[in-house]
Amino acid sequence: MAEEAKGRKAKLRVEGEAEANQPSPINIAQAAPEIKPEVRDELTSLMQELLLKTHELSFEYSTMECSEISSCPLAKKSKELFRTVKKLNELVRQMTPQPKPTYVG
Repeated sequence: MAEEAKGRKAKLRVEGEAEANQPSPINIAQAAPEIKPEVRDELTSLMQELLLKTHELSFEYSTMECSEISSCPLAKKSKELFRTVKKLNELVRQMTPQPKPTYVG
């Protein structure tokens, strides 16, 4: 039992070290070259369109009247899409500069 616990701890330590050596999204964004304004605008437009369509799909998915929704292939793929778009949205937020607060005196 003690041997098994040591083996699991060693495995977790190796996995943790490998994960720690991965570059963070913030470091990648800082090392990336400057994006041209027209490319950034097009990317922003496409992101907005993707998010809007995903949002609409999520409404349809969440209001669907289906007793077998958990086994439906379309529903499973929809959930995968929602998870991916959520990650993409979080990454874009990390890369987008936050507006500075303005104070009215």
